[in-house]
This record gives sequence, C-alpha cells and structure tokens, in this order.
Amino acid sequence: MAEKKKKAKTQPAEAAVEAEEQDGPRQIITGESFKGAVFEHVDLDGAVFNAGNLYCVAVIGSNFDQTRIEECSMQDAQFRNMGMKNASFQAVNLHGAVFSNADMRESKVMHLDMCGSGFAHLNMNESLFENCAFIGTKFKDCDWNNAEIDGVPVRELIAAYRQLHNN
Repeated sequence: MAEKKKKAKTQPAEAAVEAEEQDGPRQIITGESFKGAVFEHVDLDGAVFNAGNLYCVAVIGSNFDQTRIEECSMQDAQFRNMGMKNASFQAVNLHGAVFSNADMRESKVMHLDMCGSGFAHLNMNESLFENCAFIGTKFKDCDWNNAEIDGVPVRELIAAYRQLHNN
C-alpha cells in the first residue's frame, strides 16, 4: 500500500522542551493534513498530533501508545489491530470512526464527538471518558474493567442498563 508522508512543521521551542521533559523526545505534528492517509505498521509511540486534518485516515497494525491527538478532525477514521495504550484524545471529532481489535488501556478521552462510531473487541481497562457524545455509537465485545465515563464506573452503567431493560 502507498504510504503518504508529510514533514512536520516546526513546533515552538517551549512545546518541544515540555514534551521532552514529560516522556523523552516526541514527534510533534501541528496543523498538517493527512486526509485519507494510511498508517500501516508505523510506530508513533509518544507522537503528538495537534490541530490537524486526519479525516478518513486508516491506522492499521500500528503503535500509537502514549500518542496525544488534540483538536483534530478524524471523522470516518479507521483504527484496526493496534496499540493505543495510555493514549490521549482531546477535543477531537471522531464522528463515524471505527475502532476494532485495539488496546486502549489507560487512555484518556475528553471532549469528543464519537456519534455514529463503532467499537469492537477493544481493551479499555482503566480508560477515562469525559464529556463525550456517544449518540448512535455501538460497542461490541469491549473490556471496560475499571473504566469510567464522566466519573461513573462503566460496569455500574452497564448493570443499570441491563436492570432497566430486563424488567
């Protein structure tokens, strides 16, 4: 498959220093358009995507552990067979995105539009979701152990739903 490569724009020195102090050197990508790009078997552990266009991207068999994605458009994106452990999504439009066979343990997901998205066979242990829109979102065979949505343990939300609909 063809791989689309883009050169990252130079990030202000303070942001680069802050990223290095947190977890070591990071690849910081700001304001780039990767519309329709395919990331296959790519290691972007610890990368930062900020204010970019990632509309309709496909991420397959890649490592996005500890990656931060902030203020990006990722509508209709696909994430398959990959690691996203301890990733952070903030103020991202994931409307219509599909996640399958991914490890999202300990991830933080905040201020997202996830309407119409699909999640299947995900490990979301200890993940935190805050202020997310889930209208029409479908979850299948996901592991939610110790995960929370707006401070409420997901296991309690699922138990309440089952009790409500079993009566």
